[in-house]
Amino acid sequence: MITVAVLASFAVVMFGPAGMWLERSSWPRRAPRAAIVLWQAMGINGALAAIGAGLALAAEPLHRGIVSGVANIVGGAADRRSLPINGLYEACGLTLAAIAVAVLMAGMVNTTVRTILTRRRHRILLDLVAVRSQEAPGALLLRDPRATAYCLPGVRPRIVVSDGTLELLDQSELAAVVDHEWGHVHERHDLVMLPFSSLIEMLQWMPYTTRAPRSVAALLEMAADDYATRHHDRRVLASALVSMADTSLVPACAFAAGSKSIAVRVERLVSTQTNSRLSATLAIGAAGMLLAAPFMVVGLM
Repeated sequence: MITVAVLASFAVVMFGPAGMWLERSSWPRRAPRAAIVLWQAMGINGALAAIGAGLALAAEPLHRGIVSGVANIVGGAADRRSLPINGLYEACGLTLAAIAVAVLMAGMVNTTVRTILTRRRHRILLDLVAVRSQEAPGALLLRDPRATAYCLPGVRPRIVVSDGTLELLDQSELAAVVDHEWGHVHERHDLVMLPFSSLIEMLQWMPYTTRAPRSVAALLEMAADDYATRHHDRRVLASALVSMADTSLVPACAFAAGSKSIAVRVERLVSTQTNSRLSATLAIGAAGMLLAAPFMVVGLM
């Protein structure tokens, strides 16, 4: 039962207070990519721990470890062509593990299919109504007086700016905004965001599933800001972001230059503080420990 308790504790902590602590912390804005990795590691740790706790509970009556216990159950099922469930522990454990796997897979498949179809429809629409922009090479121009700039990610990504954007921004600001959107494309932020988005609808009751997508979305914008500032002045990008604060034209399936986290991002860009390598190193180290922890518990107990 010790293994079950330890793994269950991992799941409770990762999906509860750990996410609340990380969301409230200020250091992630100085190491956004590392903070995203830590968010991912917390989710993987919690998922593996929840599944492992169920399997450990099922293996408990056999007085064996998880690996040998599950192997015994699977072997018995192969021989009898039915699950050899002889007690409440085994039934509850296997049910818990199966539900955890089913929920995670169903959410991921559903979100992936829906996202692909939505982006495909929007891509077709853009190809019909947008034209190549002369002022922003590589981007599509949307004939609309309102200012907008966004990235439609995918295998065939689109960077979109509007007439209003061209009138609002000067050439240096426009180039910085376009590079910000290309940052989303080159770093494949759509794939990073997908697993977090898949949790929202099915597991809204968990603090992690509401806080992680919101926090990671903001951190991805900061990472794209960092990508753009490799070639553009930070204050130029900050000025452009303030001008692009209205995101009313941006589809839900896209990444926008303006976002709800724009105040924090502008403050970060104009600040004299730079990204912290120490924070990034510690976060990556913590992420590695979290990924290894469930396997260490299984191996030691």
